[in-house]
Amino acid sequence: MSRRIRNGLAVFGLSVIAILATDLCGRAVHSINDWISTPSETIKSDLRSQLPAYQDVDYDASTLIQEVRESSPVRYQPYTVWRRRPFQGHTTTVEVNGSRTTHYNSEDPNALNIWMFGGSTTWGVGAPDQETISSLLSKSLNERLVSTHVRNLGERGFVSTQEVVYLLRELQAGYQPNVVIFYDGVNDAAAAGLWPEVPGTHLELDVVRDRFQQHQDDMLEEFVRSTGLYKAAQVFLDRTGITVQEPHFDQETTPESKNTTEPDYHWLAKRGLDLWFENHRLVQSLASEYNFIPIFIFHPGLWDTGKPLHPSELEILESEKQSANLYMIMRVRAEMASILTQRLKTTDNTKNIYNLNEVFIDSADPLYIDYVHVTGKGNKIVSEKLTDIVLSEICEISPLLATSLPKDLWAHCNHNP
Repeated sequence: MSRRIRNGLAVFGLSVIAILATDLCGRAVHSINDWISTPSETIKSDLRSQLPAYQDVDYDASTLIQEVRESSPVRYQPYTVWRRRPFQGHTTTVEVNGSRTTHYNSEDPNALNIWMFGGSTTWGVGAPDQETISSLLSKSLNERLVSTHVRNLGERGFVSTQEVVYLLRELQAGYQPNVVIFYDGVNDAAAAGLWPEVPGTHLELDVVRDRFQQHQDDMLEEFVRSTGLYKAAQVFLDRTGITVQEPHFDQETTPESKNTTEPDYHWLAKRGLDLWFENHRLVQSLASEYNFIPIFIFHPGLWDTGKPLHPSELEILESEKQSANLYMIMRVRAEMASILTQRLKTTDNTKNIYNLNEVFIDSADPLYIDYVHVTGKGNKIVSEKLTDIVLSEICEISPLLATSLPKDLWAHCNHNP
């Protein structure tokens, strides 16, 4: 073998070793970052269950958090993409149809039928079955002598468009609600932050798309995404908060800001809120056809809600801000709340829309366990507000529409049907 060939093979061998070493280092960086940023589920559960928000509860908070995690596996659902599998625990129950159990429901076949749609805040992350918003809303209305049955149709990660599709499928199946509540905010903000993806997309888009296109995409692109160097670059960008300049789109679909180092949060928020309003318009049409009352609620979050923050909540907020992804979501949600406040003052078509961004403004008690989820104490405040909203909306409808409502409810409004 000639010297030139031996040198060539040596260079080739060293190059392969260098590439493999770089890839392994990149994967190591990615793994270490995951280990640092995402402690084991057991550790996270133990730490979260010790938060002041869980002081004096009459259940084991660590069991609750563990069961929320254990109940998280999902199965494919046509059109809405995913739905939880059945689960039975001490604090958490997911029924065969994927819905979380609602307590305090009336057994009266003529009870007021309320459907609640939303994401994990509606589903009830942070609270046991009997302290979800749906359960406490049912309890509140039944205590006011209004026979009520509430369905908890919330699901982790659902955006309002998924919820509209879910509503459509339930109506197609022949079920009939009297009141339909949409409780949204943070997931629509997260979806808006996925720009330049298709407007109105669901979350986990990359996961679902990659599964569907795994045999169709460019093999080179898939290979690059799998390398350690690519994974290390993702860690660097996330840690620094740097955003990569997106490809050019028409001016109508791009933010006006030319600053590529920080997103235009206001533009993203407006985009997300516009979609939410369009969904409100669609549901209004369905409500007219199927004779139910639609109510759209924008829910609170830990950042920029006017709440006097407990020291533990301040710590949570500062911790969550360290994630570029959560920072984006919280900023967009806060901007959406601000824009909504102005629209409710200046826009005509805002019937049945309520901004609960400041619903905790009078509570200095610790309520939050992360950037958006609250304990049952927070859900109780929300449910009491929703009770007033539901009764107000029902009492404003015409006597003609009231014929489909329970008689005791109509009497509550001091009307004569």
